[in-house]
Amino acid sequence: MAREKGTGSLQQEKSGRWTVRIGVNGRRLSRSAGTRSRDKAEAFLSRFLAPMGLGAMKLPLAEAWHHYEMSPNRRDIAKATLASKRMVWMAFARWMEENHVEIGHLAEVTETAVAEYLAEFRCYHSATTYNNHVCALREVFRTLADKAGVTHDPWAGVCLRADDSVSRRELTLDEVERLYAAASKEGPQWKLLLMIGIYTGLRLGDCCRLSWDCVNLERQVIQVIPEKTKKHMHGRPVTIPIHPQLLAELQDISSRDNSLIGFVNPAIAEMYLNQNWRLDECLRKIFKAANITMSVKLEGRPRKSVVASFHSLRHTFVSLSANAGVPLPVVQSIVGHCSTAMTRHYYHENLDALRSAVASIPVIGEPSLVPRSPLPVPRSPAMRSSIPARLARLEQYRAQGLVTEDEYAATRAKILSEI
Repeated sequence: MAREKGTGSLQQEKSGRWTVRIGVNGRRLSRSAGTRSRDKAEAFLSRFLAPMGLGAMKLPLAEAWHHYEMSPNRRDIAKATLASKRMVWMAFARWMEENHVEIGHLAEVTETAVAEYLAEFRCYHSATTYNNHVCALREVFRTLADKAGVTHDPWAGVCLRADDSVSRRELTLDEVERLYAAASKEGPQWKLLLMIGIYTGLRLGDCCRLSWDCVNLERQVIQVIPEKTKKHMHGRPVTIPIHPQLLAELQDISSRDNSLIGFVNPAIAEMYLNQNWRLDECLRKIFKAANITMSVKLEGRPRKSVVASFHSLRHTFVSLSANAGVPLPVVQSIVGHCSTAMTRHYYHENLDALRSAVASIPVIGEPSLVPRSPLPVPRSPAMRSSIPARLARLEQYRAQGLVTEDEYAATRAKILSEI
């Protein structure tokens, strides 16, 4: 990119390293940037020129995103997150172009312009959206500050808003029954999707893309790496025992097609991957048929807030398991929440505890199929002999504060009932 006169120049030496050159008061100054990277050399030149009051590379707002995307200083984030931040930046650049024509470059953005933009933006968005927006724009500015010659961060004085996010609520058993019935009327693929959501606690995307590779009908477990945790949890899988009702449904499918290749629910998987809008539309239709309100108008919010969705099934799964007396660490291992108390060794060694957690969820709807192999494990002498060890482990959880007194009492009673 060409530089304006008086803003210095870059020259690459035979060694590959860049040297900055600038003329000041009739003298030629030369300094090695100490790098073979053009971007880093540009940043060095900007810092070199700043004390002299000379201009740095002028970075137009419209071109700033490209430089941010290519910057070696940018944080490594998922493609979807990067695309979302790009939309945020483009919206900001368009607003500046429409409302502040005198500002064309990154270094020219002022605190006043930023304040005007955010004052308008916050009128139409929740605090969570507002905060995410601010953080994305602030990150772009700070990443490109040296390269664009930004001497004062216009976002430095911007404060984030208090969190007002609305969590999805859990559904009652009656609501789940109605939802299951409405899904069954829409077709077998929707019935299967709801069953997977109810009995596994997986997120919508993981339910839609569940493959037969993750399903072990012989061991009656599902082992899957949730998409959301693939990166920051290093691909740790979750182990979910298959509920008797879901097991019967999967066995029935396998009896009709014993190849067990690809997606468990191919019609839904295809829709999720290629027609996501249609999937959302159909789920809204099912919730409406079940007479479940998905969004409500809350005071102080310009738009309706979503309070119930497919993700509510995940909340319901956790609540039903916890209310059945299943220790919190066991529930966390099934749904894949990060916990220092849980390790892969723990949930592999305690598959019986995981089975009890899933089996504690009531059967939804009329069971039309009977599992070919019973899920409950007979109480053999070997299992009875493990009771002291399980009681000792429960006492350890209690001492570490990993279970509440109610969870402790319920679990202890359940273990003693097996004697």
